[in-house]
Amino acid sequence: MNRFQNGSRRGFTLIELLVVIAIIAILIGLLLPAVQKVREAAAKSQCGNNLHQLVLAAHNYHDTNRRLPPGSVDPNNPNSQGGPFTPGDPWYGNGIPWGHISWAAVLLPYLEGDDLFKSMNFSQPAYADNIGEESGDGSGATTDRGPATGSVATNPNSTAARNMPSFFVCPSAEGITVKFPNTMYKDYGINGGTNDNCCPERTQSGQDGVAFLNSKIRMEDIKDGSSNTFLFLEFAHYANRSWTGYGDGTNQFIWVHHPSQGYVTCDTPPNSTAFNNRAAHGPHAAAGGVQGVMSDGHVVWVSNDIDFTHVYPALFTRSGGEAVSADF
Repeated sequence: MNRFQNGSRRGFTLIELLVVIAIIAILIGLLLPAVQKVREAAAKSQCGNNLHQLVLAAHNYHDTNRRLPPGSVDPNNPNSQGGPFTPGDPWYGNGIPWGHISWAAVLLPYLEGDDLFKSMNFSQPAYADNIGEESGDGSGATTDRGPATGSVATNPNSTAARNMPSFFVCPSAEGITVKFPNTMYKDYGINGGTNDNCCPERTQSGQDGVAFLNSKIRMEDIKDGSSNTFLFLEFAHYANRSWTGYGDGTNQFIWVHHPSQGYVTCDTPPNSTAFNNRAAHGPHAAAGGVQGVMSDGHVVWVSNDIDFTHVYPALFTRSGGEAVSADF
């Protein structure tokens, strides 16, 4: 006899289904914040590991060349202590660099990027697929000036520019997605000093950081102590920097123009949009600061609440004589 013959087969009622769905929704709601925290912790750890790899590469460069890597290289004068600043920006003149080569390219042989490095010609300008041109009026409107210093086919440095290794990307940083969506932007910058005399990418005059145009700073030149002086910091590429629009990208992999691609100076606080500003942007909210690595190699957390008047600038100068503890 069929065991269901004398009774109907009972399923869930609508109310029971709704209760189960509500319980599942509550559990998911409780679980998501924990998952997001785990992901952010993993992303933060990866960013810190990248900084550690960069500083190790810089130390190896120093061991080989007896100086830290230059912040940027003038293609026509890679071994010179000065300009001329060639090639010049076609819109703003020769006083503005147009295609200097970043520290990121200089470090490639020390980051398992020897093949990319060998593909480059340091007597030719760097390359970038997109150059976001500043509005000039502070409006943030950005015009794409297109590929710079030649085409992919004619510029010998285009291969390196288009094949940036993944460790130049910080997973905690928001990526550009609007106007110029590609992956040729890095999320780290080198210490360009206090910027009191302007522009480490275009002059050597008065530079007090550890890197600037064709710089040749030795570890022994860091009189304030290598444990008290930044070498690299997280530096998000999506920021609206030098009047370029937010999200347009201003930290190209090997390209350096006058928005100071690849440099961090103390006039930009940790909670600025030029950094990761995770409290306001992207999926990794409320992190409260950024990571950096000191010249001696230890990774640090730079809180948004750091003393921006005294402590923060002191961490950028190599020989300022400030009494700043490494435990800032």
